[in-house]
Amino acid sequence: MLKNILFRQFISRDSHKIVQIFLRHGHTIRGKRPGVARTLQQRLDELNYVDPELLKVVNIGLPAVKVPRSVVMKDRLRQNIRNNPEIEKLARMNQLEVNLEDVHGEWMKTTGPSDIKGLAEYYNIYKDLFGSAYFVPRVNLEILYPASSDNYNPVFYGNILSPEDAKVPPIVHFDHAFKLPKEKNESLWTLIMTTPDGHLEKSTGEYVHWLVTNITNGDVNSGDTIVPYLQPFPARGLGYHRYIFILYKQNAKVNFDKIRVSQTKDPAQRNFSTLEMYREHQNTLTPASLVFFQAEYDDSVRDVFHKVFDTSMLTFEYDKERNYIAPQKWFPLKRAFNTYMDMHRDPMEINKEFVQRKLAKTHPFDGPKAPLRFPMAHPIKNKPSWLVVEMKKERQGIGRINDYEDW
Repeated sequence: MLKNILFRQFISRDSHKIVQIFLRHGHTIRGKRPGVARTLQQRLDELNYVDPELLKVVNIGLPAVKVPRSVVMKDRLRQNIRNNPEIEKLARMNQLEVNLEDVHGEWMKTTGPSDIKGLAEYYNIYKDLFGSAYFVPRVNLEILYPASSDNYNPVFYGNILSPEDAKVPPIVHFDHAFKLPKEKNESLWTLIMTTPDGHLEKSTGEYVHWLVTNITNGDVNSGDTIVPYLQPFPARGLGYHRYIFILYKQNAKVNFDKIRVSQTKDPAQRNFSTLEMYREHQNTLTPASLVFFQAEYDDSVRDVFHKVFDTSMLTFEYDKERNYIAPQKWFPLKRAFNTYMDMHRDPMEINKEFVQRKLAKTHPFDGPKAPLRFPMAHPIKNKPSWLVVEMKKERQGIGRINDYEDW
């Protein structure tokens, strides 16, 4: 009967009588009961409350232009031509020739603007440049970096180019005849190349690489160059940077003399904020298109720091959190002598020693020595046992040698 009852036994000094005291541990709820009390998510939402109006995204771009009926009829006729069985047969036999420029133009008239907007959102371009604003690219923009007399490196929507490929100003083409309904005069245009990545002083800062305003007839050379072109200069160790070209449509001439760059030896002169610039000129400028590419460090960046900025080259390394290592012991049991000692050394020091040993065996003109044909046939004399094991592993290419072979 007492198996399921909790009791404590107290023994009296006088009577030595066992006294049984029955205890009952009841369940009590701290705070309000479930269903009435707020959940953790509700409490966090209350602590981190943000006005929904501040999170509301705003479209600052050009409106969608209504397609004339004549163009719609041409598209329907073109669709009927595509359904032609002869054309389908040529396509199936890989004999149909297609003009890629026509394909790109058709894409820009249909799903192109929304696709570009999706790519820009994926790469956080709107968020990093305009905050809670966005725009749909309506104007076709083409940026080409000359590679040779007849070859070019185009800028698309996130493709990778090297800083060497972008050393000189690009060739710019865009649809300067684009007009809104009831617009009669030709517009002026502004082209800006900026990067929100890799600022050397501010984590959220930008560098403007090129700024040309008051462009007429689609000719960049006719515009006013506020900031002369400078090639990308991503520092070593910072990975890929985004370099963004944004085309703005003007309804009047603009004055950017406040941010005009006269000399380029100080990178701080190229500090820029797309959001602040747009706030100041939002009544005059309307973003119309964008393209962007990605680039990381190469040898041409060193020339920018040394010759243009007249400063030393910057290199960044990832500060990796080190794993916990137990304090070193005088006599570690069952631990290899060399690996235990190296575990408490700086990895950079170990890598340096390996490189020095590798260079000591390399002739400056003839290169490294040829590996032994039969590595285990050559005896190792007068060496401690742990070193013999390491040398045998190194000859066979097993063990820790594989961690440093790329050096």
